[in-house]
Amino acid sequence: MSFLTLFVIFFKVGLFTIGGGLASLGLLHEYLVEPGYLDPSLFYNMVAISQSTPGPIGINMATYIGFEYAGISGAIVATLSLVLPSFIIISLLAFTLKNFKDNKYVVSAFSGFRPAAISIILSVAYMIITNSVIDLDSSLTVNSSVIIKVIICILTVVLSLKFKVHPILCIVGGGLIGAFLL
Repeated sequence: MSFLTLFVIFFKVGLFTIGGGLASLGLLHEYLVEPGYLDPSLFYNMVAISQSTPGPIGINMATYIGFEYAGISGAIVATLSLVLPSFIIISLLAFTLKNFKDNKYVVSAFSGFRPAAISIILSVAYMIITNSVIDLDSSLTVNSSVIIKVIICILTVVLSLKFKVHPILCIVGGGLIGAFLL
């Protein structure tokens, strides 16, 4: 993959992602896995690592993928091209919207962005679950590995939502369970 291709892919992801790094995973999958730049299992491993390391997942993914293809230079190109559209858009919006912050159409438009962003994040969550936990692409047979992954998911949701266990502890716990049982 050339630096130009890397730049264009991550610039488009940065330009068309609303809702944060998790929302960008669908586009990254479309632009990297579907054309064959990345193996699906490597992509999902990158998602897991990017999610569990400090920093925003989108930046972590860009840096990781850029480094995978072109070393330090690729990491820099991918990361900067991912944030460049947001920098440009936010700069323009900050300059322009201060005059329209009370406009009912602007307020309504931003109210519409939220449910759209949530639906994108939910569709990415579905994609990750079906490929990383249930693995619908291989077979629909339920084995002990699938059961353990589903238990880890349910346990993590319960621990984080009901008992407010810190996400880092949930990730480390899931990794330990996986290391010993999967």
